[in-house]
Amino acid sequence: MNILQFISTFPTEEKCLEHFAAMRLERGIKCEKCGCQTKHYWLQDQKRFKCSKCKTKSSYKSGTLMENSKLTIQQWFMMLHLMTSTKKTFSALEMQRQLGVKRYEPVWYAMHKIRSTMGKRDEKYKLMGEIEIDDAFFTTVDLDRDKEEEMKRGRGSQKKSQVMVMVESVPCEPNKNKHKPSRKMGYVKMVVMDDLTSTGINYEVKKAVDSQTKVLTDGWRGYSKLPEVVAEHHQETVPAEEAHKNYRGFTQTSETQSVCLTASTTQSAKDTFKTI
Repeated sequence: MNILQFISTFPTEEKCLEHFAAMRLERGIKCEKCGCQTKHYWLQDQKRFKCSKCKTKSSYKSGTLMENSKLTIQQWFMMLHLMTSTKKTFSALEMQRQLGVKRYEPVWYAMHKIRSTMGKRDEKYKLMGEIEIDDAFFTTVDLDRDKEEEMKRGRGSQKKSQVMVMVESVPCEPNKNKHKPSRKMGYVKMVVMDDLTSTGINYEVKKAVDSQTKVLTDGWRGYSKLPEVVAEHHQETVPAEEAHKNYRGFTQTSETQSVCLTASTTQSAKDTFKTI
């Protein structure tokens, strides 16, 4: 759904609410008082749900991401659409500007709740087919730590969070345009790691990746024991002088590097890995 289709489908607050109420009634609502999933009625004039068993009324926001939020349901719908339909994500500041909201904090918090929920969804499926795995380092902020401790450099730096990136990498159909990539990206999973040893990597890969997959990584020694948890594993290292060229269908800006580059150059990455 593009932006014009979205505006046509959800032009007003009432249309958004009508769609949301129908969707919740279809999927079922858990009554806060009964403690079980019961049949509910939608009270249009009160904008509330009513339990058919105990007659308890509840807000349409109750039990959802929107609970205790001052943002309108149309603003929530627009936020969800922009975060899930655009190739490159929105910063909280840009989202605030697009929604016309006066305060930054409600938008920042709402976007965190959406990301957290989307992250939990990752646990419901495993990556399959051909996978690229790589590691990345994201800068984290801790004002007290940064003032008191002497900062290290490289992989051991306190300022860096180690993140393992796993991307489904599917071959494209052959084309004559040499500028088009030879592979396209499928689902992505990113995991913050305490370390990048073979034990930690194998543990996360076993949870996130199907055992029959083919995995491509660089030459980092932590990937050496991946054959224990996947069907095939290939390690390839691109020499620095060849980095700008295609290499076995992959470029230096591979799928995992593209994901990391996008994340590291957006405010969302700073928000996600920020620690206070």
